[in-house]
Amino acid sequence: MRLVATSRLPDGACLARDVEHGSEGTVPLLRAGVTLSGRYRQLLLDAGIHAVYVDDELGEGIEVPLAVRHTTRVEAGRALSKAFADVRRTAHEPDALPDKTIYALESVVAKIVDELGSAENAAIALGDLRAADAFTFQHSIDVTVVGLLIGRRLFREHGYVDYRGDRAWKRSEEHLTQLGLGLILHDIGKLAVPDEILHKPGPLDEREWIVMKRHPEIGVDMLAGSPIGALATCVVRSHHERWNGSGYPRGTVATAIPQLARIAAVADVFDAITSERPYASAAPQHVGVDAILDGRGTLYEPEVVDIFAKVVVPYPPGNEIVLTDGRTGTVSSVPPDHPSLPVVRLATDADGQPCEPFELSLVMRPELAPTRREAVSTA
Repeated sequence: MRLVATSRLPDGACLARDVEHGSEGTVPLLRAGVTLSGRYRQLLLDAGIHAVYVDDELGEGIEVPLAVRHTTRVEAGRALSKAFADVRRTAHEPDALPDKTIYALESVVAKIVDELGSAENAAIALGDLRAADAFTFQHSIDVTVVGLLIGRRLFREHGYVDYRGDRAWKRSEEHLTQLGLGLILHDIGKLAVPDEILHKPGPLDEREWIVMKRHPEIGVDMLAGSPIGALATCVVRSHHERWNGSGYPRGTVATAIPQLARIAAVADVFDAITSERPYASAAPQHVGVDAILDGRGTLYEPEVVDIFAKVVVPYPPGNEIVLTDGRTGTVSSVPPDHPSLPVVRLATDADGQPCEPFELSLVMRPELAPTRREAVSTA
């Protein structure tokens, strides 16, 4: 299968994956296997679906692994919906989230970790291919997936930072669970942000920014008395802090930012860039990767960015790629040791004329790999 821009979908193309739209558990907008027509193309565009996977000759044999199963996403959405409802209902009580709500979230986190483990070394497509309103809690779930991808690899290679500031490995699974719990709840404080600010289709003014910047601390207050643990709470409070001190709510600098929050910062920004937002369309995965790499050592911790670059590839299988000589192709596979140098299936020459498809490894021709592009806004 391969990813094709909706505006360029040819009539007669076969949809390779369901197109989700609407609330969790509802019927997909279109089912895999449907033959696409001009009417369906317009339906997708009207729903804000800018690209879909299709099965055709050029994409034959290309496997595009999922980060987590659709059923796991639905379960995560339900568990998170319950948590948000509990916070709304008991916001002024000392035990905001009951144990059973936390256990449900921990169970989902464990499932995500398990599914990510089964996709070890796979080049996963993490871009948002759903409409902006496909899942109410999609951003929180996607940030959890990306953050756990980073955390698993980081803890395995370097260990976690314990309370003394030393590296440790023995309780890595516990730290991974705390990371996942903090990630899935990281935006709970936005319940207190008015919708007209949260969904404003343009830049926030100074007053609106002041309100928005309160959401991490408000989230911590909402979770006060809940059995989520100090490490998860740090993720909620500090996921908008930046390595150079330019973040909020406290302007914390470098290693004074909790390690799990440093991971969350990278995951949060990457997903924001590659997802549909009220004020910006979803960018391709390579744009999100470039933005994180451009922030290495300034906005984000270098160690976290280096691990991110190992687990999140700029051009996953099935994605279109334009080589430096002008040829356009589809990524057919990604070597684990060279995540930025995929194998490309080419079907056009430099002038855009069709040619007999063949595969080219950019490991052998690195000069043809796309150059880094200017980072996009992460506000």
